[in-house]
Amino acid sequence: MARLAHLLDNQKRFVRDTSHQLRTPLAVLKTQVQSALRGDVDPRQALQEISGTVERATVLANQMLSLAKVEQLRQQADTSVTDFAEVVRAVALELSPLIADKDLDFDIATMPAPVRSHEWMLRELTRNLLHNAIRHCPACGALSVRVVADTRAVALTLADSGPGISAELRARLFQPFSPGNVRSGSGLGLAICHEITAALGGTISLDNRETHGHTEGLDTTVRLPLAHNDS
Repeated sequence: MARLAHLLDNQKRFVRDTSHQLRTPLAVLKTQVQSALRGDVDPRQALQEISGTVERATVLANQMLSLAKVEQLRQQADTSVTDFAEVVRAVALELSPLIADKDLDFDIATMPAPVRSHEWMLRELTRNLLHNAIRHCPACGALSVRVVADTRAVALTLADSGPGISAELRARLFQPFSPGNVRSGSGLGLAICHEITAALGGTISLDNRETHGHTEGLDTTVRLPLAHNDS
């Protein structure tokens, strides 16, 4: 009964947050359509603006569904062992057009890293973090991805050459819909990563990489428990 009550509370919060967050893009979309019908702007420009709003609303809706799915999978105990390294390499290949588009100096190195988790969680975690790193890397910048494992934990590290983050932003980095959260766009990307990491019993940190007081980039590190052979 306690588990059921917890699920119901999460569903209520999801419905409430969804209705609140989608209200703004829908209001903007309505205004843009009305403006287009009145002929206030060129038809092509109007369609481009409407398309942009629909795209942002779609991304937001998909991220909210992902956040809800994390909670759903958290309640399921029948997880299998997945090689985190294979997932990371697959996601990197999937996002390679974005890497090529910015002409990034990209390198990746991995080692076998078994983790007990739903594969979807690991893919969603990696996709959000890698996409975030690519987005904040300057053109022709550098981005490296590492997956290592010891006897207790698996670590995924993404080192980008972006602007890093401020101390004020770090304090609210993983809060859903955090205003002004430039590192996660809608404010949901890193919140999803935080929820996935917590559900898997791990940790996530974002630290500026500095040399002589100058920020050279951001290191994002996720540590997850290693799945042992006897598990």
